[in-house]
Amino acid sequence: MEHGDVFTAHRPTMLAAAFHITGSRYDAEDVVQDAWETWSRVDLETVRTPHAFLSVMVSRLALNAVRAQRRRRENYPGPWLPDPVVEGDSPEWEVLHRDGLGQALDFVLSTLTPEQAAAYVLRKVLDVDYPSVAEVLETTPAAARQLVSRAQRAVTSAIGDSLPDQGNRDAEALATLVEAVLSGEIGRVAALIAPDAVLYSDGGGKAMAARKPLFGRDRIAQFLIGISTMEEVTIVPAIINGGAGAVFLQDGKATTTVTVRAGDAGVSTLCFVRNPDKLTEITPA
Repeated sequence: MEHGDVFTAHRPTMLAAAFHITGSRYDAEDVVQDAWETWSRVDLETVRTPHAFLSVMVSRLALNAVRAQRRRRENYPGPWLPDPVVEGDSPEWEVLHRDGLGQALDFVLSTLTPEQAAAYVLRKVLDVDYPSVAEVLETTPAAARQLVSRAQRAVTSAIGDSLPDQGNRDAEALATLVEAVLSGEIGRVAALIAPDAVLYSDGGGKAMAARKPLFGRDRIAQFLIGISTMEEVTIVPAIINGGAGAVFLQDGKATTTVTVRAGDAGVSTLCFVRNPDKLTEITPA
């Protein structure tokens, strides 16, 4: 067992875990690089389960990164959304897309305390036992259980429980919604949106976006009809952060990504990312 071989085998999982906690592609990559510097000095004779060892290590580093970035997030102009990572950009992000959590869940995690987000990812995504979760968070297993429970309640309250066919449901809902928006019929669009739906738009102060979340099917339908009038926009379906999404292209350059979460009452969550700093790595086919 060589340091490099083991680390390379687990790198996609570590990237996904770090991303789910930080919500940032670049922060996740930095965290994994820091993890390598530590791992390369570890005595492999002392490591019984590399997956658990590396999961704990990268989660601890990601937690520290989020804590360090807290003030930057608090001063962010408008809603802050996790970076969109489009399937096909790089094979090293394969686990992020395979776990199918989607941008809506990553956004909810970003609204939790860093400790709750890390606890959720460790337990629900990485399947790490509670004593190890407690080790990362420097608390007791009982307290770790409480953090996971609170995080789960927040996720369920915000986006509901994930269904076995959630990915297909979201993809079909998005395709139908795009078709309705392009028709220009606001009533047709509103009928596809849940009454209590919410739309988040992240421009980062560098692109036009709603500074506050939009609530309700009527306001969201009006917003969507409004952006449909943009000239020379090509909409390309894509898998974004493991969930259904689309990329808006102007002159071959990504200007917007959108992801949705659908429930029994219609589309319940829409996430638009327009901050150009978050779109530089997107090169959709």
